[in-house]
Amino acid sequence: SALPALESLNVAANRYGARGVEAVCGVFRRGVAPRLQNLSFAFMPIGDAGAAAVAAAVATGAALPPRLAVTMVLCDVGDEGARSIAAALSLAGPGCRFQLMFNRIGVAGKSAVLAALEARQGWAAFSHMFNLIQMRYAPGSAMLTRAMGRGGRISSESGRLLAS
Repeated sequence: SALPALESLNVAANRYGARGVEAVCGVFRRGVAPRLQNLSFAFMPIGDAGAAAVAAAVATGAALPPRLAVTMVLCDVGDEGARSIAAALSLAGPGCRFQLMFNRIGVAGKSAVLAALEARQGWAAFSHMFNLIQMRYAPGSAMLTRAMGRGGRISSESGRLLAS
């Protein structure tokens, strides 16, 4: 394995979209990071295509650790992406979990993810519902997601710490 000690990878607020996520996940499907525990794509407008790429990597099961935590907060994921994740959960490791807060997932997507978790664990935990909290923005929420990601990336690259 190329990265045997890698436990956490935060690629949040980067400039690449769904194609970049597909490339990152393609590497993980080959088993290069067997100890990976945390993977973050937060603040990136990866949309449903990016969520499907993450789901495909998680569905391989054996290539990723069983307790992987994937953060996809403010990623412009909708119902289609949530359904991809729900389908992957049945094949993922027993401790695999997703943080999907503040996307554009509707009732159908939330229902699919909660049903997959319930089928896998026998009950729908309150924490799962918390991780599916969604915020409805005005039309064009993808633009807001991109702007927030750009702001976080610029701030991160500059080395400045934002304080209120």
